[in-house]
Amino acid sequence: MAYLIFNSKEEAQARSEQAGIAKNLSYHKTRSGSRYWWGVSEEAAEENPRAYIEIKKFVWTNEETNEVHTNIPDQALLNESDELLEELPEDWVYPPDPMEPTEDVITTDEEEPPLVD
Repeated sequence: MAYLIFNSKEEAQARSEQAGIAKNLSYHKTRSGSRYWWGVSEEAAEENPRAYIEIKKFVWTNEETNEVHTNIPDQALLNESDELLEELPEDWVYPPDPMEPTEDVITTDEEEPPLVD
């Protein structure tokens, strides 16, 4: 995968809509249906969260020649100003892991009354 990073969710959505226009998505003809070509994800920062678009990128090696090949299916939709990154920036704020145990354990000394039929 590769990533296009934006300063805001709105910037990322505008870029995705630009690609949607290039792909002639239905929204841009009828004002209904799909509007955005790519999905947008936002970082978990509380202030000024950035956003990214994940771009499919396939890399494989020819076993006979050891030549590395790269294919980006949406290459035609990318602009010269689009900078693809191999990974998210080091300072990216990820959401908390929902499977991680938390320290916020609620305990109570009171017993709950039994359920009544």
